[in-house]
Amino acid sequence: MAVRATKLLLAVFVVFLLGAAPAGASALAQPPTTTTAPAGPVIDAPSEADTAKTRNNLIIGAVAVVLLGIVIYGNRKRAKKK
Repeated sequence: MAVRATKLLLAVFVVFLLGAAPAGASALAQPPTTTTAPAGPVIDAPSEADTAKTRNNLIIGAVAVVLLGIVIYGNRKRAKKK
């Protein structure tokens, strides 16, 4: 049963890699489509909500680092007591 399941999974993987496109020469003869890139990056000013969310993420990250430091310091103190 395990061999059948392995063969089935391998077959599904191969079909996924090859895709459902026809294997005829007409599929290979299509010219590639080209797109033009925009002139430059579009930079939007951050909104008030984005600024507040970023500030909250930084505060949460700082608190996590401080708590990790406390845990590491406590583990070292406890290890030295033993």
